[in-house]
Amino acid sequence: MNQDNEDKLTRNIKQTLDDSVASLDGNTLSRIRQIRGQAIDKAIDKTDTPQSNWSIIMSGALATACVMVFAVMILLKSPVSNHAVPLDDLDLISSSESLELYEDLEFYEWLEDDILQS
Repeated sequence: MNQDNEDKLTRNIKQTLDDSVASLDGNTLSRIRQIRGQAIDKAIDKTDTPQSNWSIIMSGALATACVMVFAVMILLKSPVSNHAVPLDDLDLISSSESLELYEDLEFYEWLEDDILQS
């Protein structure tokens, strides 16, 4: 929509609203003005109070502190992963003799059971 169309639309809306207000009776207009004044007064009262600004600041600070405490708790409780293999185990893993042990594992289990039963 270009600027001319927006201006025409705005003028039409304003004219329609002005026409609808002109057809209202005096009591209704008076009541609308009172309600409008009360709404404006309440809006001004809410924005000018330093207490509301203070509560917004404190709410933000409290939320930030809670998030930080939660993050620190997660970091402190996370397990430290230590995937280093001890040198003794590295020798066992790399030797070919250990593979022969696993191939004959059933025999060694049978032998152990036979010795324990004797």
